[in-house]
Amino acid sequence: MKLKPVNDKIVVKTKSKEEEVTDSGILLPDTVDQGKLMEGEVMAVGNGMYSASGTLIPVVVDVGDTILYNKHAQLHECDDDLVIMSVNEVLSIVED
Repeated sequence: MKLKPVNDKIVVKTKSKEEEVTDSGILLPDTVDQGKLMEGEVMAVGNGMYSASGTLIPVVVDVGDTILYNKHAQLHECDDDLVIMSVNEVLSIVED
């Protein structure tokens, strides 16, 4: 499936998260750690949003960027490992 996001939306491929298991072998659901950040790779980027005066405000991420976002952000899952989100949900771009 090929996606072309519109406006300030981006398509992100989520990086698989390791399951957390306690020392006694209990598998912890992902709802246990509310503050954990998710990591993903930007796969597609919209053109940006227009301001009230008609100026195009570009998106601040590029295809290929690794980003961090909150796992409870406004996400729209479109596949097992692809999500669509607003660029406003991005907390940080990971740089080497």
